[in-house]
Amino acid sequence: MHEMQQERGKIREIINRGTTFLVMGHKSVDGDAYGSSMALYFYLKGMGKVVEVVNELPITPLFAFLGVENSITKDIQSQTFDAIFICDSGELSLIGKYPDRYPEIFQHTPIINIDHHNGNKLFWTYNLVDTGASSTCELMYGLFEEIGKDKSPEIATLLLFGIIRDTNCFKNSIRPRTFEVTSQLIAEGAEYEKIIFYSYRSEKLNYLKLYSHILENLISLKGWSIVGWVITKEILERYDIPEDELGPQLINEILSSIEGADFAFLIKETERDEKRLSFRARRDGFDVSRIARHFGWGGHIQSAGCRTTQDLSEILSIIETLEVKIED
Repeated sequence: MHEMQQERGKIREIINRGTTFLVMGHKSVDGDAYGSSMALYFYLKGMGKVVEVVNELPITPLFAFLGVENSITKDIQSQTFDAIFICDSGELSLIGKYPDRYPEIFQHTPIINIDHHNGNKLFWTYNLVDTGASSTCELMYGLFEEIGKDKSPEIATLLLFGIIRDTNCFKNSIRPRTFEVTSQLIAEGAEYEKIIFYSYRSEKLNYLKLYSHILENLISLKGWSIVGWVITKEILERYDIPEDELGPQLINEILSSIEGADFAFLIKETERDEKRLSFRARRDGFDVSRIARHFGWGGHIQSAGCRTTQDLSEILSIIETLEVKIED
């Protein structure tokens, strides 16, 4: 904990001394990466800093209710920065093309890594990493406490959004600190009811029809100890669901709740000829991040994801045979 305090102090000094910053998260942006990077963007802007926030891939319309997506650009505009903040990403490669496209920037600028994932490479200039935290947004709140500037209700909402999405509405990866931060964010004006409504109470009819189809045609492995489904581009077209609008509810709320299963998987074909894999453990004692790490990605013990171009038969074989049970 003392090391964390020291790292927060170093980052505070960089922010106080600097004037121009670049902020980004992993390119396949989820709620935590989005909430933490956008909260940091507005927090630094509120301090009078010049800030750019970039992301390689389009932001899912599922996050549109937050109303901040227009602040994001796909290309870096400035040539120099006092620091680069990378939020919710354990590896530099996960942010996409930017290090290769802008080598002068990334090779000569301090990089600040704020993350909570297992297996974080810790090769950044500064590492504010706590694998016990519920989310990067929880860590970001601690950094803002260190700096001491008041947060707006908009920033509080973004942080709470990331916490709620990464814990699946407080179902996993929580600790007492998580609820302390949540309480403070609500006291500071975070729109809790709005987040819950748009995240968990706004399911479209065509989505429910898709869920019904999947439940009638489940893939089971190891005698139903592993359950899942493959969503092809044809399936998305049949149910009129854009690829970037399919949220985590299917695996979080349905597949991973099937009685008897140890963990669930979801494989989704993308328009970029990749397959996006998600894994959720149904109960303690199973580390699904092992599968994601096999494909060169990562995540949490109970919740992980990755991308691959491997054949479906190869993917299913790996899911079935790779040992994820945690030894006692």
